[in-house]
Order: sequence, then C-alpha cells, then structure tokens
Amino acid sequence: MENPDIVLSVPSIIIRNGYPCETHIVMSQGYLLNIHRIPRSKNGGGIPKKTIILHHGLFASSADWILNGPEKSLAYILADAGYDVWMPNIRGNKYSREHAWLKTNSKSFWNFSWHDVAVYDVPAIIDYILKEKGEGTKVTYIGHSMGTTILFAMLTMRPEYNDILTAGFALAPVVFLSDIKTPIKSLSKVASNVAQMEMLYGSYEFIPKNSVLGKMTKSCDVDGRDAAVCKNLLFYICGYNEKQFNKTLLPIFLSHIGTGTSWKTAVHFAQEVVAGGKFQQFDYGSDLNLRVYGNEAPPEYDLDKIKLPLTLFWAENDLLSSEADVKDLYKRLPPTTQIYKISDPDFNHLDYLWAIDAPTLLTDKILFYLEQVYSTL
Repeated sequence: MENPDIVLSVPSIIIRNGYPCETHIVMSQGYLLNIHRIPRSKNGGGIPKKTIILHHGLFASSADWILNGPEKSLAYILADAGYDVWMPNIRGNKYSREHAWLKTNSKSFWNFSWHDVAVYDVPAIIDYILKEKGEGTKVTYIGHSMGTTILFAMLTMRPEYNDILTAGFALAPVVFLSDIKTPIKSLSKVASNVAQMEMLYGSYEFIPKNSVLGKMTKSCDVDGRDAAVCKNLLFYICGYNEKQFNKTLLPIFLSHIGTGTSWKTAVHFAQEVVAGGKFQQFDYGSDLNLRVYGNEAPPEYDLDKIKLPLTLFWAENDLLSSEADVKDLYKRLPPTTQIYKISDPDFNHLDYLWAIDAPTLLTDKILFYLEQVYSTL
C-alpha cells in the first residue's frame, strides 16, 4: 500500500501525525511566501516564546524537516521540546509559486538567486514572526545547505539581523565551495557562465517537474529496479552511507524534492564553485557587473560583519560541504562561533534530514546547543 505522505502536502502530513499546523503568507517583493508552522507540541499547551526558523536547501521545501517521521524529524522534535517552529518555503518552490503581479511562466518571476532571498525574503519572514508573536520572542535560525548560504549572506547584507536573531545554526554549511568532492563540480565551469546558461536553458525555472530530469524523480519505486539507481545517484552526489539510508523513505523523499528553483540560483552556486574560495554576489560578466556593481568583478560578502553567535555542523563524508571549506569559514567567523563534527564518519549531506540515527547523531546535539543559547537570555 502506498504511503499517503507521498501525495499529501506538508500541512496535511503534520496534521496526520497529530501535530497542530498553521500556514502563514508573507509577501516579499511581490512573492507570496508560504511558511508552515508547528506552534506547539503534540500535547498542546501555550505557544512558547522560544522560536525556531528551519530553512531548507536547494530543490527542497519545508517537507525536509518532517519527512523522517515524528520520532526522527527535527521539526517535530523541536516542537515537543518546547519550541515554536516556523518552516519557510523559498520563492518559486511548490508552496511559494504565486506573485502579486508577475506570472509564474515569466522571465521576471524567475529572475532571482539565493541572494534575493537573503536580502529580502528571510528578513521579511523574521519581521513577520516578531510582529505576530510580540514582545519577548527569541528567534533562532537553523538552515541546511542553501539555508546556511542564505543565513550568511543575510548577516552580511542586512547586518542589523545580527542583533535581531538570537543565534544561528548551520547544518552542512555551504559558503565556500572550492573543495567540494561531488561530481557536479565538473559541470560548474559551464553552468557558471550566465550567457551560456541562458542560451542553452533559458532564464526560467531550473529543472521543472515536467522536464525530463524532473520526471525522473517519479520513476523511483521502492521495490523496483529504479530505486537502486535513484539511491546510488543521491549517494554519488551527496556521499555514500548505506547504513543510515531508510529505503522505504526514498519514494516519499523524491516525491517532495525538486519543488522548484530558478536557473539563476543554480548558476550562482556554480559560480561559487569556480570562484576559488570566494563568497561573492552574482557574476553577470564584466560589462554588466560594471553597471550593476560599479566594478567589473562582483563584490564579496563581508563576513567581518557577522556578529551573531553561530554553531557549524559538518560531516566527513559530506561531498558538498567539505572539511576544508567549513574550517575556512570557521576561521573567518567571530570567536564565539562553535563547530561540531558529526561522529559518524559516513554521515552525508542528506543524512541531516533523513538519517536513521539522526536523533542521536545530530538532533540531541542541536537541542544541547539550543539549551545553551536560551539559558543565557
């Protein structure tokens, strides 16, 4: 029998598991952003002032934080531990595809990268939460992969949020990408060229669900031959870890992944790979850079502006967030920054979301560091 979570929406899955769920809509630059909220624990009670924003990664959605089930998913565990959990959806994904005046099939709608999310969307979401909850609200941001990229870009471009947020947790930080081990590194030189990507692909959605690649995710049957292919493809990109892989979760995960992003977001990440250890804004090419930035090269994000207490989580077998790149980032952050290495040497980029032993390998440590943060307030 097919698991209902394959077809259910995030709010429906949360409610099916016995938790309260709310959907809030925040408008940013005309984009109508859906935020899914678990305001309290399964057992009820008042809404806590301790508030967590969980921000997903690339090609993902708020589903990342709940698909591993009530016993293992971070969102449920945080709610039961006494936190008010808010899960944004990036502009352009399946939950945030509406705009006040732009059509979804227009080039203008898809003309954004994670930079725009960092500068406009996440600040708007934080402001909304603080206004909604009122005085005494303490907000901590937890991001995975691209969710961490957005955090660091926001703290440099909107430095006032260093004082507004309580703390930031970066799961598999993606800031410097000079040492990534994944095979997609070889594609980055081509993908980083804006003119080439526009010519080959167009300035629209990147890998939409109705494309050939988008349809591939639907072909993975848990009992079929395609399941092994899909599993190994994920391992090939993110790191091999068979013992933490729950094969029954694969069709559920794949039905929720690939929820929509822009070509510009993908190009921006490719540019970070070829930038040689720089964390910089979008590179339009020297001529257009001169018009946009007043310089032929795109400006780097100034990490010296970051003052927020941070905790970095990294893993040896994460092909997209390498030890060298994470430690390079750590050296450039405030002395208050903490760093934690996952004890499992095979832990990979996706294990943060769906590892069988996620509670003991990761979540317990997150709860420990959160307790440290809130005990000092």
